[in-house]
Amino acid sequence: MKDTWKAKKWYNVYAPDMFGKQSLGEVVSNNPDNLVGRTMMTSLRDLTGDFSKSHVKLYFSINEVQGENAYTEFKQHELLRSYIRSQTRRNNTKLDNILDLRTKDGKKLRVTISAIAPRRMQSSQTEAVKDLIEAHMKETASQMEMVPLIQELILGKITSDIYKKAKKIYPLRRVEVLKVKKLK
Repeated sequence: MKDTWKAKKWYNVYAPDMFGKQSLGEVVSNNPDNLVGRTMMTSLRDLTGDFSKSHVKLYFSINEVQGENAYTEFKQHELLRSYIRSQTRRNNTKLDNILDLRTKDGKKLRVTISAIAPRRMQSSQTEAVKDLIEAHMKETASQMEMVPLIQELILGKITSDIYKKAKKIYPLRRVEVLKVKKLK
């Protein structure tokens, strides 16, 4: 019987350029072609060293192998469910928007944004905030390419802009990007 483990090699996996090509870890495989398409998961804390971002999960897909190095592309970003639950309390209003966006460079993204209000909102206020979020996101996405848009969504610049506009309609507590997924 042949030992297949000895035929396998370790490959270093690196994040895409938008995250500074940092190391994501190592994977083992007997054939480098088997690595293409494999998904790696890490937290934003591991990439940036910022402990306040440990609730942000990032998924990368291996798309290229050169020698003993594997390179990835962004696949998905999401927040931990426990973090989302900790933000919502009794008698709060939580508005979830799921938007399919097309960027300036023609890429498609599915973005889930949540706005949390400290009290119950009237339905007219709820609709006004949802419409504001949708209009702002579609306008922003159409003016930006995919990489800077994803960076601003993950780091919270776009949500702070939405928060500033939406608090004129109703005093929100938070606006969060729950999930960003790159569509094919």
